[in-house]
Amino acid sequence: KMKINSPNPAQRKEPQNVMRHLMYRNYIAILVGLLWTSNIFGQVQNDVKDVLAKKDFVSFMAFTDTLSKRENKITCHWSIFRDLTTDFKEGVFYINKSVPDTKNPGVSSVYTFRVRLLTTDKTIVYYDLSEKRNKKVKKEWVPYYDSLDYYRNDSLFTLLRLSFFKSFDGELNEAELFIDDLVYGQACGIIGDDPNEKMIIDNLVKTKNKVELVKWIKSTNFEKQIYAVDGLYQLKENGTTYTIEELKLIKNVLDKKGTIFHCRGCVHSWTDVRMVTYKFKFE
Repeated sequence: KMKINSPNPAQRKEPQNVMRHLMYRNYIAILVGLLWTSNIFGQVQNDVKDVLAKKDFVSFMAFTDTLSKRENKITCHWSIFRDLTTDFKEGVFYINKSVPDTKNPGVSSVYTFRVRLLTTDKTIVYYDLSEKRNKKVKKEWVPYYDSLDYYRNDSLFTLLRLSFFKSFDGELNEAELFIDDLVYGQACGIIGDDPNEKMIIDNLVKTKNKVELVKWIKSTNFEKQIYAVDGLYQLKENGTTYTIEELKLIKNVLDKKGTIFHCRGCVHSWTDVRMVTYKFKFE
C-alpha cells in the first residue's frame, strides 16, 4: 500500500498567517496614509482659519503672500480681487495642496480650499472658507464646495450696501458676488464664440437701448458693469449723449481697480481691468 503523509497542521496554518500579515500591513499603511494626509492638510486648514479669525485683512494678505513659499506642494492664487466700491473689495482665493500617495509617490491627490472675502483696506467684513468635494448626481461626479468656516459683520455689511447704493444708484445683489467664471470678451475659445453677455450687449447697442445699458452698469458683478460701459461707449461713438448722473456712474465703474475674468481668443485669464478699460474715453 502507498503511504500518504498528512500535512503538518503548522504547515496548513502558515499560508493563512502570511495572508493575515499582508492584510494587516496594508491596513496599517492605509491608516497611516490617511492620518498623514489629514494632518498635513488639517494644518493648512487650521492656519487659514486662525488668520481669518483675526478679521484683519492686512494679516490675511501677508499670510497669502508666504503660504506657497513656506511648504512644498502648495499653490495658491486670487481669481478675482477687485473694488466693489471705493471703500470695499471682494476677492476669491484658492489654495491647492498636492499630497503624494504613500504607496506610489508618483501619484498625488489634490485638495482645494476656497476663501470668499469682502473687506475694507483693513477689516474683513465677510468670509467663507470651504473645501472642494465631489458628489454623485445622476451617475456623474459633480464638484461642490463644502463650507468649513463662516463670518459676517452685519453692521459693516450694511455700510457696504450703503456705499454701493451711493456709488451706483442700485441695490447690492448678493447673488452676483464672488462670480469668477463670467467672462468679459469676444470670440472666445477655439470656436470663437461670443459670451452670452456680449451678445446681449451687442443687441442693446444695435437697438440703441441706453436705458437697459444703464441698468447693467448698476450690476454688482464687475464684468457686467464693464460690458455696460463697453456698450455705452459704442453708443457714445455714434452720437449718444449722457446726463451728469449717467457720466458719474460710468466714471465710478472706470475708477474701480482689480481683476476681471477676460478672454482674448483661446486665452482666458484674470486680467487687470485697466488693460481693458483704458480705451473707454467719455470726456
